[in-house]
Amino acid sequence: MYTMSDDEWEDDNGASTSSVLLPATPTLAEMIQETRSELEKRKASSNSGDQSVGDDNGAHNDDDEDEDEEVETDEDPILEAGLAALDLLSKDPELCLHLAYQHLHDVPYKDVLPCWMRLYVDAALTIVLEVVERNVEPKEELEHHEKRKDEDWITKVVRLLDMALILTRAPRREKLVGRWFSALERFLAERTEREESDVSPEPTCDHAQQPPSKKRKLDPSSSPSSFPATFPSTMVDPKPTLKRPIPIAESPFSLVQFQNRVSSPLTCTPLIIRGAIDHWPALHERPWNSPQYLVEKTLGGRRLVPIELGRSYNDEGWGQKIISFGDFVKDYMFSHDDNGNSANDSSSSNNNKNDNLQRGYLAQHDLFAQIPSLRNDISIPDYCYATFPPHSHYPTPVEPLLNAWFGPSSTISPLHTDPYHNILAQVVGYKYIRLYPPWESEALYPRGVEEGGVDMSNNSGVDLDVAMGVWKEVSCFSCGEEGEEKAGARPFGEDGGRVGGGFANAETQLGEEAEEGGIEETELEDDDDDDDDDDDDEEEKEEEEETTQEEYERRFPKFKRARYVEGILGPGECVYVPKGWWHYVRSLSPSFSVSFWF
Repeated sequence: MYTMSDDEWEDDNGASTSSVLLPATPTLAEMIQETRSELEKRKASSNSGDQSVGDDNGAHNDDDEDEDEEVETDEDPILEAGLAALDLLSKDPELCLHLAYQHLHDVPYKDVLPCWMRLYVDAALTIVLEVVERNVEPKEELEHHEKRKDEDWITKVVRLLDMALILTRAPRREKLVGRWFSALERFLAERTEREESDVSPEPTCDHAQQPPSKKRKLDPSSSPSSFPATFPSTMVDPKPTLKRPIPIAESPFSLVQFQNRVSSPLTCTPLIIRGAIDHWPALHERPWNSPQYLVEKTLGGRRLVPIELGRSYNDEGWGQKIISFGDFVKDYMFSHDDNGNSANDSSSSNNNKNDNLQRGYLAQHDLFAQIPSLRNDISIPDYCYATFPPHSHYPTPVEPLLNAWFGPSSTISPLHTDPYHNILAQVVGYKYIRLYPPWESEALYPRGVEEGGVDMSNNSGVDLDVAMGVWKEVSCFSCGEEGEEKAGARPFGEDGGRVGGGFANAETQLGEEAEEGGIEETELEDDDDDDDDDDDDEEEKEEEEETTQEEYERRFPKFKRARYVEGILGPGECVYVPKGWWHYVRSLSPSFSVSFWF
């Protein structure tokens, strides 16, 4: 079985060699043979099950008892889908895929029967087999529309395989699906190499004229070079002011030092650690701050990922969708770049058409199980192997649980707590993080069990973005030696800035000065009716803010007195979040982070 190791991705000098594929990587022809063999085994298993059902009226054969027991102990759950579904799988895999998809969504995910997951995966693989067999045979030079069709089959295969992984985790087929992606990567790399070396031969005589060789014209949107070289690295304004900073370790702790620190209740507190992940290839030779590299590692951006849409999962209108990685980078990663720091025109040209898009966030996704080549760009910090006393409600995972957090500026994780210790490692961009200790839980107003029986007790009822606009003492957006809040600061809104356009705009400031006698009132008057409309809008905003403040004062009176610590994470830094500590996270630029729960 083919597996990837770190050595496969570096040469002797440590340089990236991701385009060099070892002989162990399967070809598409080999994958066709392997997949057909696996599907035939499943058919044989289901047929033997049919025969055993038909023998119920016959004599029992003692010689077969042990063999039957062995089969039953490893019985494929797909058999529970029924004979009709299995027959449909052989005759019409497209319809079977649709049937399985419906069953996956008829009930909550935790209640989905394994047979429908297995049916979905095998239906997808059956279709993949048919599509690839039709397209991998060598062909003569194709016309343009046929080249486009050639690209389409690769995209279709990737979609089928990724949907199987995302929706079901591909039970009993996970390694097979992973090998398919390795084979596709090899196929694309070899095809690119052939096209780059496809040079017209030298004429054999003066009179010989040969047409220039043609090269396949790939869809520019699937080419890594069509993306910016790097993500914007400047933090958006306004930048946070830290009033209660998290302690910082300027050099990495050893595991022993870290263990000693977290073993004492007095020192088992949040800590920012610098330098602990400086050796990660994701920060250097295989840089995650390069959209081009990430698109290359996702089969030209074809790989599918689940993303969240909206400001926060606590908000109305929040949703999820599955999108290609390339489209996510193109449509979302630069669409909320408040500073306009697009790396080139290809990204900024997308900004206008995407102004009305909800914010997209690839959040809390096990991207590294889905795309193992990215997993090779990082390593698990030693701190994740520290030991803690057992917890009665939340057992320690056998291995650290990895999740990716990838999104544009101003994405947030609302104030919540997790059942694990956490090392949050920052690879690309900057994030603001605020933490409240467990003993402040009462002042954070946990939400509890809500409609539908969903337990939201690990989420605060307080929207910190709103609270920072209501109470200046809890806002991180302040200035001056006394921490005095900037004039007119308001809660964060969906536009990633402040509700009402951020800090006080010119009209509000002039209005305040006029009330103090600094400006004659007549200077603010204008015959244009638009000014009257603006005044009405300002009054409505002020009324809304007063209503919000009254509501927060009534519902959450203890919150503004809750103690907290805060910090800003930059590339190469990580923060230790102890189990049970409440935390809020906000990206200050396009950002890529990895969390390690342990």
